[in-house]
Amino acid sequence: MKTNPKPPLAIAPLVLLAASCGDASQDGAPGTRGTLDGPDVMLNAVTDEVFAVGSVVGDNWDTFGNVRSVAFDNGGNLHIFDSQSEHILVVGPAGSLVRTVGGRGEGPGEFGNVSSAIVARDGSYTVLGSSRVDLLAPDGNFVRSVTLEQGLILSDMALPDGRLVASQFVRIADFMASGEFPDPEGRPIHVIPLDGSEPTAHYTAWDLPEDPAAEDAGDDSEPGTIRLSAGRAFEPGLHFDMLTDGRLALADSIGYRVKLIGLDGGVAGVIERPIAPLAVSETIMEAERERYREETRRLESVRNRTFQIEREGAEALVFADEVPVIGDLKVDWEDRIWVTRSGPDGDDDGPTDIVTPDARYIGTLAADGLRTPDAFGPDGLLAYIELDELEVPTVRVIRLVALDPEG
Repeated sequence: MKTNPKPPLAIAPLVLLAASCGDASQDGAPGTRGTLDGPDVMLNAVTDEVFAVGSVVGDNWDTFGNVRSVAFDNGGNLHIFDSQSEHILVVGPAGSLVRTVGGRGEGPGEFGNVSSAIVARDGSYTVLGSSRVDLLAPDGNFVRSVTLEQGLILSDMALPDGRLVASQFVRIADFMASGEFPDPEGRPIHVIPLDGSEPTAHYTAWDLPEDPAAEDAGDDSEPGTIRLSAGRAFEPGLHFDMLTDGRLALADSIGYRVKLIGLDGGVAGVIERPIAPLAVSETIMEAERERYREETRRLESVRNRTFQIEREGAEALVFADEVPVIGDLKVDWEDRIWVTRSGPDGDDDGPTDIVTPDARYIGTLAADGLRTPDAFGPDGLLAYIELDELEVPTVRVIRLVALDPEG
């Protein structure tokens, strides 16, 4: 993640959303080519392979268990968090092992039940466990530990001053008082200090009104079993990433709307394109049901000794009327925003727009072209977590040399 501050970028005035027709795969509106309100300008990504790590041989350092996340530092070192081994492997720019950080244990600098490992640009670490946060220096040495008394925190980014940013936060006191996890109003994003002070609601994202047909499946399940409803498909996602100055680029709408959330929690700017949502058809519904069935099969293949998860069948899915235009969002090393649009059958494998915080449109990558990486790095480095045909995890690093407009 990006945690080093730099001078704020200028924010352009609101780009007004023009009326348009069509679906999320259309080429925008008939505006000026090369602008947000014009047709797509397709980009050709020129890349070079750098290295790949990941071995099927059990005694190699790069035999991974479960690669949870990857991140680069300023020096181009890649930090690979393996949650199964409870350690971070630091890989140099040439693909060789530099050091191993952490490891399973309860002592200083050791990890236990880690949910995420945040890597700053200087290579320092903020490691979130089930009841504490460990802060480590760039060389991996233990600095200090903070006990999590505020609640259950799931976060993978931190502000320049070290405070965590989390869209999933539950106060333990609230759970103990009611015996259940409270359902917050809207979709709040919290800022959590690491000095023991109270978390604050930084921004509350928009959400669709509740649909009674998509309510929980009920609490009549057996002890040790969690029963989940099928829910409502195509609810607008909450996608956000951090700019280097601490602002958030955030999408929470059905339409094409990226908000820039300032350090004060206010909306500092909006980036929009006139691309209309795709109406949900029966073909799209069936494609989503099949994705749901596949996800259910994956869940059922995971054995958990503590509890068992039961899901309603795909036939119980409730559908929103439209597919949100934006399926994902990520910020690269140069603060460009990669906005992935939904595909024609409702998944998030559509084309990817690259825009800047000051509302400049750079161009669009085709759906079958270069995809958004799991981590951006300096000098065009991109890292991808991949599984081979045997489900063996590997990490592939390439360098983005240029983005050339086609034609």
